[in-house]
Amino acid sequence: MKAILSKKIKEICLLEGFFKVGFAKHERLSNEVNHLKDWVSEGRNAGMGWISGNHEKREDVSLILNNVKSVISLAYVYDTPFIHNDSMPKISRYAWGEKDYHKVLKKKLKVVCKEIESLCVNVQTKFYVDDGPVMEKAWAVKSGIGWMGKHGNVIDSEAGSFFFLSEIFINKELEYDKPVDDLCETCRVCVDACPTGAIYKEYKVDANLCISYHTIENRADIPSYIDLSGWIFGCDICQDVCPYNKRIIFTEDKSFYPMMEIYEKDIYELSEINEEGFNKVFADSPVKRAKYAGWKRNLNRML
Repeated sequence: MKAILSKKIKEICLLEGFFKVGFAKHERLSNEVNHLKDWVSEGRNAGMGWISGNHEKREDVSLILNNVKSVISLAYVYDTPFIHNDSMPKISRYAWGEKDYHKVLKKKLKVVCKEIESLCVNVQTKFYVDDGPVMEKAWAVKSGIGWMGKHGNVIDSEAGSFFFLSEIFINKELEYDKPVDDLCETCRVCVDACPTGAIYKEYKVDANLCISYHTIENRADIPSYIDLSGWIFGCDICQDVCPYNKRIIFTEDKSFYPMMEIYEKDIYELSEINEEGFNKVFADSPVKRAKYAGWKRNLNRML
């Protein structure tokens, strides 16, 4: 029964467009949560206070689905054939499209969960797309999706790291996948490439120094010592330099193709977007998280 159910679940997920699917047995993530607590206690989370809460649910997902037996991890590629022009203001690949990935993936996961629950009686599921107290990277590693890279992102040897993660909790036992080997080995190009030194130690990122944090989450002035290196929303530097991001696997989902209103536009063209235009262009985009004030602040750093 477990083998049949596992096979059918993977088929459902792959048909819905997910690149990779893996299963892990439910367990408490005590070590992972202790590392997170240490990271927060050192102030590495900068102004993201929400990371310091809900440790109990992060450690034990049975507090989210009380009869959970397994965790299904899914990877959805968002990379496209387009490239950044280093002479232009840059937006992270995950955010330069017209759609917020949360909406895209939640729609797909609703379909997936409905089909999974129809496979046999008494099946219960609950999904998350990195907007809840779930350690998605830890579960992805345990599920064999990939290994944790030194830049803090999960890496697949074939697809690299330009993919979204999501999880489904289910009250059924499945045939579990094995974690894969960490193939970063002695490589540290991502560590050395970070212009702000945010990767202060292999596998450790300090949000206080991270370009992504400052261009997205930070609502105050960006410290003068933070070199944005042309990024106005997010940052892909540590992923761009990774040898596993050969950029040979691209999404077919046009939701993540760059919007022509912003792609390869110079600083002056982007600065002409007023608040009304900002709200219209980025109505369904992750960029709206920075708000218009943050958008203007980030652009002004390039003037």
